[in-house]
Parts: sequence; C-alpha cells; structure tokens
Amino acid sequence: MTTAWENKILTYKLAWKGFDYQQIEEDLNGYGRDGWEVVQTIVPSVGAGQSLEIAVLIKRPVGG
Repeated sequence: MTTAWENKILTYKLAWKGFDYQQIEEDLNGYGRDGWEVVQTIVPSVGAGQSLEIAVLIKRPVGG
C-alpha cells in the first residue's frame, strides 16, 4: 500500500539583521510535534550569492 502525503512549504524572508533562526527552530519544533518532517530546504541566491529567502519543505502522512 502506498502512503499518501500532505505537503507544506514554509518560507522565511531575510530581515535587516539576517534570518530569524530562533523562529525557524520554534516553527519546525511545533510542526514536528504535529507529525510533520522536513524533506528539503531551498535557498535560492541572487547576485553574488546572497539569499533573500529560505523555503523549508515538510510532509506528513495524510490524516496525520
């Protein structure tokens, strides 16, 4: 039997003082308690390699 997955993309924008890593950690811990797990991160860069956004892809079994 194949597992059906529910997917979500969390995005975090670069702020004046950088990324709010504490907020990212709190969010991921909260989603983890609800059965979500991180699948991948996407960190696109522009210009000389500066990243303006972080995207975190998470998944959990449907009905989780």
